[in-house]
Amino acid sequence: MTTHNIKNSPLGRIALARSLMRGPVNEKSINEAYTYFWQCLTCRRCAWVCPFGVDVADISRTIRSLLYEIGLAPPNYVAGVINNLESTGNFLGLPEDVIKEIILNVVDQIKLEKGVNVKVKVNEPAYAMLLPSACADYTVAVNTLKGYILLLNELGIDFTLSTRAPDITNYGLFMDERHMRLIAERIVEESRRLSVKLVIAGECGHGWRVFKNYVIPRLREYGIEGTHILYIAANAIRRGLIKLDTLVNGDLTYIYMDPCHYARGGGDLVKEPRFILSNTVMHYVELNDRPELAICCGGTSGMLAKEMEELSIKYAELWYLKAINKGADCVVVPCAACKLQMDRVLPRLNKLHNHELTFTGLMDLVYKAMIPKAAKT
Repeated sequence: MTTHNIKNSPLGRIALARSLMRGPVNEKSINEAYTYFWQCLTCRRCAWVCPFGVDVADISRTIRSLLYEIGLAPPNYVAGVINNLESTGNFLGLPEDVIKEIILNVVDQIKLEKGVNVKVKVNEPAYAMLLPSACADYTVAVNTLKGYILLLNELGIDFTLSTRAPDITNYGLFMDERHMRLIAERIVEESRRLSVKLVIAGECGHGWRVFKNYVIPRLREYGIEGTHILYIAANAIRRGLIKLDTLVNGDLTYIYMDPCHYARGGGDLVKEPRFILSNTVMHYVELNDRPELAICCGGTSGMLAKEMEELSIKYAELWYLKAINKGADCVVVPCAACKLQMDRVLPRLNKLHNHELTFTGLMDLVYKAMIPKAAKT
């Protein structure tokens, strides 16, 4: 075990849950529950290897929900993000005019870098609505957002971005069922308001899990479909609808990391990312021989909180050592939480192990490799 603490293990958490059920419940048991159930990544890896099929992630989510009811949730991060999502509609709590300015600036950057004028609607009715991840795509991973926009323009898809529901992030999944539904319903409401027929999810693992299993069924009640940007990209490559130059992404060895909620969180998004990667870079290797047993990045389920930093770095070292042993130069992570985790842990781990591992999103690579039709003439 990473922490060498039995209470911070699947068996330990099950024992804690039983003790809470059987009682007596006191300050000590409540404090232990708060500590260890919030240190659970809820990545569901243990459920895939458990011979009895026990899903400790769901146990953790249930206990967290009960803790929330008595006012015990990490206030500076998870509760704060949920408050931002419910009050402003986005992870960071950005004003709508700021989000619009970021989008317009990205359009200008694409024109400068790719030599094409892309069309982006903001708060206007369209055929499709795009849902980036505000915690990364609008900030530290802007090239990911560029990839979405350039791809959809190349395919001639009429799409809009909403400043009321600008991202797919849903931290309600990590804490409380009511909040998860409340946040998700903003997407449904905005999709109906803008009269779209399709909603497209961006690179976000937990966001996709909620989107696929809750939002899409709700959208279908109103005749609206939902999909992931990676399904669209993979289909475009298969059909020869876009041209890619793998040389642009350099002679590096890329290593693919499966986001937990793509591989085993109900997302089932495993083949398409690998197909896209094989068509956008010259060399890539697998971090995980079996995607369903992928090691979590260490940044999901609220572990990006500042007070969790040291523990999340310990978690991250598990995959980091595998990556450098496989000769990787760059980790490919099509997930917002993974990107924020990389941004935090790689400088520390690179210094510790005297290595230089970098990271990128998958749609970043698509953006760099894509040769727009308008720019070829």
